[in-house]
Amino acid sequence: MKNNQIEKLTFEKLLELNLLEAPINVEKLCTLLNVEIVRQNLEDEVSGFLVRKNNKDVIGLNQSQHEVRQRFTIAHELGHFILHKDQPLFVDYYRGSKLYRSSQRGQNYLIEKQANFFAASLLMPKKLVNSELKKLSDDLDYDIKVDKLSRKFKVSFQAMDYRLKYLGNYDYGF
Repeated sequence: MKNNQIEKLTFEKLLELNLLEAPINVEKLCTLLNVEIVRQNLEDEVSGFLVRKNNKDVIGLNQSQHEVRQRFTIAHELGHFILHKDQPLFVDYYRGSKLYRSSQRGQNYLIEKQANFFAASLLMPKKLVNSELKKLSDDLDYDIKVDKLSRKFKVSFQAMDYRLKYLGNYDYGF
C-alpha cells in the first residue's frame, strides 16, 4: 500500500470513529477495534508487538517506555492490525534473551515502513497538523513550532519534525 493510500485510510478511520481530535485517542481506537493492550515489562529495546491468537488481537506494550513512545508503538501495531490482516504477525523467535519479530527480517522491511507511516498518519493526521500549524505565529522559530505541536499531539519532537518535513511544512528560513 502506498503512503497516500495509508494517509487516506487513517483519516477515514478517524472520521468514521469520531476520533479526529488532537491528541488522537489511540487507546479508545483499540477498544473500538477490539484490540486489547497488555502493558508489561519488556526489555528496553522491545517497544511492543502484535499477537493474533485464537481470534484475539493483543498489543503487548513495554510499560517502562515514555508515554509518547507507547502511543507510537500502539499506533504502529494498529498499522499491522489494519494493513497486514492477511499476514501472520507474532513474536516468533528468541535470540539469546532478546525478542524478535519475523517482520524484522529482510523482505518484510516494507511492512515495518508501512506500519511506521500508518502510525505517523494516525497520530498526526495531515488535516489536523496543518490546522494547528496555521494557529501558530509565523514569527515563531521552527523548533518552537515543532515543540508546541509535538506536545499538542503527544508525540516526540523527532516524530513531529519528520511529519512536518514529510508534509512539506519545513521552514527553510527564506
